[in-house]
Amino acid sequence: DIVFTPIMDRPDRIPPSRFDLHLLDIDSHTMWMVELLDCRHGRVLLMDTLWDEVIMCEPITGEQRRLTVPPEFVRNRFTGAVLCAAIDHDHVHGSCHSSPFNVVLISALGGNNQPIACVYSSETGEWGDIIPSSVSFELFYDHTPGLLVGNALYWLLDSIGHDILKFDLDKQSLAVIRGPPLTNDFRHGSHCIIQAGDCAIGFAILSYPHLQMWQRNINFHGVATWVLWKTIDMRMIIGLPKQIQGKRTLMRRILGYLEDSDEILLSVGRGAYKVQLKSKKSKKLCENSYLTRYHSFNSFYPPGTFIAGGCDGNDACYTR
Repeated sequence: DIVFTPIMDRPDRIPPSRFDLHLLDIDSHTMWMVELLDCRHGRVLLMDTLWDEVIMCEPITGEQRRLTVPPEFVRNRFTGAVLCAAIDHDHVHGSCHSSPFNVVLISALGGNNQPIACVYSSETGEWGDIIPSSVSFELFYDHTPGLLVGNALYWLLDSIGHDILKFDLDKQSLAVIRGPPLTNDFRHGSHCIIQAGDCAIGFAILSYPHLQMWQRNINFHGVATWVLWKTIDMRMIIGLPKQIQGKRTLMRRILGYLEDSDEILLSVGRGAYKVQLKSKKSKKLCENSYLTRYHSFNSFYPPGTFIAGGCDGNDACYTR
């Protein structure tokens, strides 16, 4: 199930019913079989698991658009991202309801695990050319959210090597980035891609009680190196439950990353927590005894915008 959980305090807290994604088929009275792929710039991207389609939703306005995926893509074996395509210098992402958008799909091609990419433009109403890569790898197919840093999208690849897939939106190219040189203490920890300083890509890995954060730097010669950026003692995070210090605590793992606010989502025991990395403060979001993926939905709207269901507020999470 896809569950909407508002995380703002009252009176800005949005009732979950106001952000219904309308996944009920009116004719058959059955729920669509969908997977949540991505949330960004006020939009939600779903994959229809019965049809070769993705669904772009705008919960604020109630708009939905179904897109038939290119025939080259293996059915249900792709991940994707949605993002605003506005290029105006004065545009602020978040109030993108009338702006054009792009959908990026990434898939492994055939049995060689060679990735392909394709970009849909709402301005043309068409998918672009298939973008191939000569590098072979196995994608994560649990629809782990991608990360937008600068004008590139990043996804985690094989957890053993901690490699990262990069899709350059300007160059329309695919590349694989080697992850940081992790020690044995952190090699099997829970990890995610983050944004580091100066719009650089970073890598966070949790091996309790420490959270390591790495930053990828590129010198004048184009040579990239990973530098250990900082290490945080999770026992010092304000607001996390005391039982995090106990040996019996289960599910101390990273659930996701909020690219707009530089926060990680952390599972501790039966609770999900939002942890601000700079202030080292946390906030409990909900109780959940199941392993899930969390996607951050962040949006705002100017006066005069038509709001589906008459909702007020601007910040929440979708959980799969």
